[in-house]
Amino acid sequence: MALEFRLPNGSLQHMTMINTPMFFAAMPRTFLDKMLALKPDPATGKPDPETFKAFEASHPDTRGQAKFLADNNPPVSYANSAYFGIHTFKFINKDNKVTLVRWRFVPQDGEKSLTDSELTSMPRDFLEQAMIKRTRQGPVRWDMWLTIGEPGDPENDPTILWPKNRKELKVGTLTISSAMNQGGAGCENINYDPLVMADGIAATNDPVLLFRSPSYGVSASKRLQGK
Repeated sequence: MALEFRLPNGSLQHMTMINTPMFFAAMPRTFLDKMLALKPDPATGKPDPETFKAFEASHPDTRGQAKFLADNNPPVSYANSAYFGIHTFKFINKDNKVTLVRWRFVPQDGEKSLTDSELTSMPRDFLEQAMIKRTRQGPVRWDMWLTIGEPGDPENDPTILWPKNRKELKVGTLTISSAMNQGGAGCENINYDPLVMADGIAATNDPVLLFRSPSYGVSASKRLQGK
């Protein structure tokens, strides 16, 4: 899920999220190494299983997300998925007090996963059509929750979850009243750079978060050029 908040003073706030509570890379290099490990073998047209096993063995930061994906099938609809801001951000008040936060959006429709049989039988791009169909029945809503960090909580590693006993606050509700096919939609021209932040919000030194901004710039440029 990617959001762009257009604030009254003309500034923007971006949020970019995924549907797992953690990322698979603590450093940008892990992301690149995974893409290389998944490169299709010219002889088979598929990734080499042994190459990918070697990647997993040499990159322990991938294990948390890999286990989550193994234990949880994809959602039946975007409307039934939670979305996680996997990075830590700093909320800074007028007195320059810093509070570490992570955010997530929880569906009011409830989280629902595909069965194993559905996982192998659903058509390509079914999630997009399921979302369009759902909005025709009425608005889709997610509650936004903030998790408040405590001293010592990791702030620069998106592969590590915070303890479950951290204070949480429900701070708002996201409502989507209609949806359309992505092709030609207004969102295609937006670069959802997670480092586009409003006053009072700042990035941590998370190397993956800091790397996303330049990499998003490159990918957005290529997308707009049709590459």
